Amino acid sequence: MSEVLSTKNPFYNYKVIDNSSDFLKDKTGENDLVVSYYVFSGELNLKYQDQQLQILENEFIILSSVKDISQIKITPNTKIFEISSIKKTKEVIEIVDDNGVRNENVIRDFKIIKNHKKVIKPWGHEVWIIWLKDYHVLKRIFMKKGNKCSLQYHEEKYETNYLIDGKAKIIKGLHIDLKEEKNKTFDKILREDLHKNYSVVSQAPYVFTNIPGEVHRVYSEEDYIAYEVSTPQLDDVVRVQDDSKRPSGLIKSEHN
Repeated sequence: MSEVLSTKNPFYNYKVIDNSSDFLKDKTGENDLVVSYYVFSGELNLKYQDQQLQILENEFIILSSVKDISQIKITPNTKIFEISSIKKTKEVIEIVDDNGVRNENVIRDFKIIKNHKKVIKPWGHEVWIIWLKDYHVLKRIFMKKGNKCSLQYHEEKYETNYLIDGKAKIIKGLHIDLKEEKNKTFDKILREDLHKNYSVVSQAPYVFTNIPGEVHRVYSEEDYIAYEVSTPQLDDVVRVQDDSKRPSGLIKSEHN
């Protein structure tokens, strides 16, 4: 069954779709949209301008204008992630991370992506499926059972996680003052009983969103797989506590 995964926000709409009639519900709006589709399973066919396009399982397509999309069809038992953002720039720019070196590519009309970058983490790995400079990001997150990510928050990044497999204890809901000095903020966070007051144990499927200034952490009680859509500030990670003593921000060694 199709489902909206993100609540209405200024940055993106994130949906899981399994019915052709559920695509592009916002197409009739006043604004043009940048639209991305990830084929989780099955096959997607659509027409963009005058081209017939086929996107297969584990492939991703970025479309620079919703106005040029038509004739969307999916095969039986297909599941698609639809991510859309209001178009605010003339050019749609993809950021490509190659061993920590970032390049920008302009997407004129559309781009189909078949190979995705893998980023190794102490607790598992991330697969970076798409990174659009002014719009949205999609990552697949795998965390091995018995691990946990950093205790962290973001200053700008807004993210929605869709847990599709596994079970996790998720800490969220503690909001901090981003204008306060970090030392004072860290001290306040570490004095909190986060497990008692700010945690929930959830089994897939489960959706949760973290907003800027919200402290969060994931403990994997089983192998954990989630698809995360976020705003594009991927280096915006303030690590309050980390098992591997990683500092805040980009860890270049993870991208080699």
